[in-house]
Amino acid sequence: MNIKESQELLQIVKRNYQEIAASFDATRKKEVWPEIRNLAADTKDGYRILDVGCGNGRLLEALKEKNIYYLGVDSSAELIKLAKQNYEGRQFLVEDILNLNNISETNFDRVYCLAVLQHIPSRELRLQALQQMSAKLNESGLLIISVWNLWQSSKHRPLLLKNFWLKILGKYKLDYNDLLFPWRDSSGKELSERYYHAFTKKELKKLARLAGLRIMRLDRDAYNFWLILENKK
Repeated sequence: MNIKESQELLQIVKRNYQEIAASFDATRKKEVWPEIRNLAADTKDGYRILDVGCGNGRLLEALKEKNIYYLGVDSSAELIKLAKQNYEGRQFLVEDILNLNNISETNFDRVYCLAVLQHIPSRELRLQALQQMSAKLNESGLLIISVWNLWQSSKHRPLLLKNFWLKILGKYKLDYNDLLFPWRDSSGKELSERYYHAFTKKELKKLARLAGLRIMRLDRDAYNFWLILENKK
């Protein structure tokens, strides 16, 4: 995938989250995923937390009993506006996952990136995102990531297979395992187009290695892959 195509897909993602912000906020006010609560359980008072692609700030539901420093960043100004309304007194910034160098703060104990990396086109940009997030960690810090397990989805797997063969025949312009499909609200109304990359376990391992990260945990369930990464000492 060339730079122009990557930038076009990034604009689709950004536009999508601006267009669906209110609907997204409503769906993300449900109970936080149990796995997120499990991952957040070892958070100690005094920890510094960076939430990359924070959306409406829902991660704070799993951290609200902790005395922590929290910074949430997201490229969607509308979602950051909603996050500030949802969690008054917490710090949120409009910033892109690929421009984390613009944030001067470092030395974080945990960097979370939940259901975000699948919206980054091309291996080069996904690698850039991982490297910038890992640079924000302190010496013992952990990078905690989730991505959708789309190959396990009966809804998405047939489309992924179709696109795979179209790509081999030279009739699909996106990368292997890339998808474009509509976001619909609870009534089924199509609101916006959305881009996804369907990761495999092998691909996640390779990406972590290229980023200079050590995998402490890599699991999957019916819906997501879950990774805990640390910088190689």
